[in-house]
Amino acid sequence: MKKRLRALSLTVVFLFVSVLMPLKTSAAARYEIPFDLNVASYILVSLDTGEVIFEKDAHVQRTPASLTKMLTTYVAMKYVDDLDGTTVTQTTKHTDELYGMNSSTADIRSGETLTMRQLLYAMMLPSGNEAANMVEDYIAKGSRYNFSMLMNNEAKKLGCTNTNFSNPHGLFSENHYTTAYDMYLIAKACYETPGFMDIATTVHYYLPENYRHPDKYLISSTIKMQNPSSVYYREYIRGMKTGSLPEAAHNFATVCEANGEKYILVVMGAEYVDPQGNELALPAFDATAAIMDYFFDEYTLKPANSLEAPVTEVTMKYVKGKDNLLLYPKSEVYSVLPNGVDESSFQKVFNLPDEVYAPINAGDVIGTVSYYIAGDLVGTTDLVAAESYERDTFIFIVEKLGEIVSSLYFRVVVAVTVVLIAAFLAFRYYIGKKYEKMQKIHRTKK
Repeated sequence: MKKRLRALSLTVVFLFVSVLMPLKTSAAARYEIPFDLNVASYILVSLDTGEVIFEKDAHVQRTPASLTKMLTTYVAMKYVDDLDGTTVTQTTKHTDELYGMNSSTADIRSGETLTMRQLLYAMMLPSGNEAANMVEDYIAKGSRYNFSMLMNNEAKKLGCTNTNFSNPHGLFSENHYTTAYDMYLIAKACYETPGFMDIATTVHYYLPENYRHPDKYLISSTIKMQNPSSVYYREYIRGMKTGSLPEAAHNFATVCEANGEKYILVVMGAEYVDPQGNELALPAFDATAAIMDYFFDEYTLKPANSLEAPVTEVTMKYVKGKDNLLLYPKSEVYSVLPNGVDESSFQKVFNLPDEVYAPINAGDVIGTVSYYIAGDLVGTTDLVAAESYERDTFIFIVEKLGEIVSSLYFRVVVAVTVVLIAAFLAFRYYIGKKYEKMQKIHRTKK
């Protein structure tokens, strides 16, 4: 009963806002979460539509911690042509920085050699910082400055405007920061990189026997939410990356997929102690579950149109027995809506001519329609003719003659012609009278 009432209230509020809001485009979140979360920043974005569903302080700079390794992996997959044929050997250089820091590692020991692909698994699953240093060392030939520049240049290409990375692993630095929104942009680019999700969604992976490891050994993902044996497990979680530091609290970026819908969620600054003073083991997972359980319960992706149904019609000329042309959308447009709200809630704005003229071919683009929800632009698609229509020559000639007859130019020409004819007739009458008078005078003289 409570769920039905909550859905009904969401629908009423949504419809009220849809009517009152002016048409606009906006990058702001469409909806709000009706409960508090012990989290500094978060953002939920639809991968299907690009809509920002929920957000809190998503443009405020935060410490990313090991979320950094997502960009490090992205850079490696972009700049290393052969992940399986490229090898890197561990040296003390890769671990000296980590000594005494209680740093997460993949237990890669000095003298051991791994392929670049194995290093990416070592980075992404157990969050191996030495693996990140090995990747940096190979790509930037030992220069942290150069690798950081490369990372930041790639982040800028992705649209990040509040990000600066100064290392490949995410250990704390005053000059190492990003935002939840920028991390979403990085996560989206990673998601679209072939092979990345194969690594990010892996729960367990074996690193090979090596110089200091006589047998292959197991490494495991820190994302307990994708492990069916964990109390944190959620079926909709699809990998990505965790990050944790005292200065960052607990961070998590993930892809969530259910009912054929895909979303990216970034949670940053989830505190390890709740407002009541209770200690939390993995608070970003708690926040993720709270956000996504609520979302999938209350919202769904719905179409604004159907390719099988006309959206509108426009006056059509020169076709016998047909005055209107039905227009169909060329592509489907979707938006995330509260349950109980349907396609009638979309506002449509058309860009169409007043009339069209045969001949018309099926598939001809006649105009566009833009769909809005609560004043926010959802999407735009072309409107096309579903059928072909030949021009009726007789109707065309008759209508053209009618257009000519009714045109101002024709009326002016007719008026001028009438005046000229009248003037000519008057002139002829005048000349005739004058001639008769002259003839009469001539006869009198005789």
